[in-house]
Amino acid sequence: MAAVLDQKAVFQERLSRISSGKQFEHPDVIGKATQLAYEKRFGDKFQQMRTKRRKRTFLDKVMIVVAFLSGMIAVFAGRLIYFKLSQIEGLPESFYALGSRGMLLCALIVALLLAAMLHLSTRARMPALVLGCIFMHYSEAAVASNAPGLWAQMFSPDYAAAMAEEGRDYRISYN
Repeated sequence: MAAVLDQKAVFQERLSRISSGKQFEHPDVIGKATQLAYEKRFGDKFQQMRTKRRKRTFLDKVMIVVAFLSGMIAVFAGRLIYFKLSQIEGLPESFYALGSRGMLLCALIVALLLAAMLHLSTRARMPALVLGCIFMHYSEAAVASNAPGLWAQMFSPDYAAAMAEEGRDYRISYN
């Protein structure tokens, strides 16, 4: 019975401490009292620090374009690498069965290498890299349609013809 009374007394003491505003705040967690003290000390600067965004420099804008182009290069290189590797005889049968997944794996590896080498893993550059990959993946037919001879040199003539036929609506004519 004594233990029950002690728990009630401890609980009542804790409630009175909380209601008087003398509650304990863990040093790693910012509580209301800490925030109010910080705002009192720094005033409007606190609000400005929370909402201030760093302006992009010219180099940041250029690197976003580089990230987009790197995504396009990664998909193109991934497709070319997988195509050349699939021409090799004697690889496991499962490698040949990968198809477009093999190209995507090669493109992912190239994209990760480019992201590491060119420091493209920031918040603004990574989406540009991904958008470049998506753009090249879906616009390959248009590129192959406009440069069928070049595509036939890099890939097989059958593949180049199939891609050129798929992108026939996207041909650029200079007439």
